[in-house]
Amino acid sequence: MKLMLFIPAYKTEHAIISVLERIPENIRKKAAEIVVMDNSSPDNLFDRVMEYKKKKKMAKLKIYRHSKNLLYGGNEKAGCEYAVKHGMDIVVVVHSDGQYPPEHIAQLIMPIEEEKADTVFGSRISGRGALRGGMPIWRFSGNILLTFVENLITGTRFSEWHSGFRAYSCKALRVLPFKECVSGYEWTTDIYLLFLANRFRIAEIPIPTHYGKESTSPSIKTTFLYFCTSTALALNYLLTRFRIRNIHKYRPVRK
Repeated sequence: MKLMLFIPAYKTEHAIISVLERIPENIRKKAAEIVVMDNSSPDNLFDRVMEYKKKKKMAKLKIYRHSKNLLYGGNEKAGCEYAVKHGMDIVVVVHSDGQYPPEHIAQLIMPIEEEKADTVFGSRISGRGALRGGMPIWRFSGNILLTFVENLITGTRFSEWHSGFRAYSCKALRVLPFKECVSGYEWTTDIYLLFLANRFRIAEIPIPTHYGKESTSPSIKTTFLYFCTSTALALNYLLTRFRIRNIHKYRPVRK
């Protein structure tokens, strides 16, 4: 299978090289491309990655810079669109701040390679890695509460909905109208609502995590808005499912 590692990046010039270095050698060799998308970052992130690429002579490392900030979900959509356009089979999302473990990429993609899942996420909750890794207690509590609400609305039993460490089958992405998903942090919820609407298989694996000074996290205000918007998205999915509303992206596109 043709594998692409996608690293969405913003204001992480001091962490991204470490993330690239942590990618296991067997995964480096296996990947067709390692794609970094600089979300119009104001720091020297682009130059740092270009220097690293030249130093390591990594032809498969590609670095692109958006002319304007596309927001979190917008950058993710750009990465997924790139993977689909370039004929990839699996795209793995690895954050550039070191919060998620590149060392677990092999475990993350295994269910897709074995055709047991169409997307897989790394759960910080099921492995109890969140608090051990330094996740702020207010964020941990909010994660648990919002996951409970979203599971209740959608009839699922995920340990969390909000991990950014994910692998997607490009076969599934080619079917889904993911470009219609929201462009904010709520992308993490919205894209999985599309997978659910089309009965694609979603799996999870436990992972450790790390929250340090270099980690990027939304503010409490942004997190509250994320909570409200994610809940609204889940409700719209449910209402569309029961034909009370008719939101295009939540309508099944495959039988």
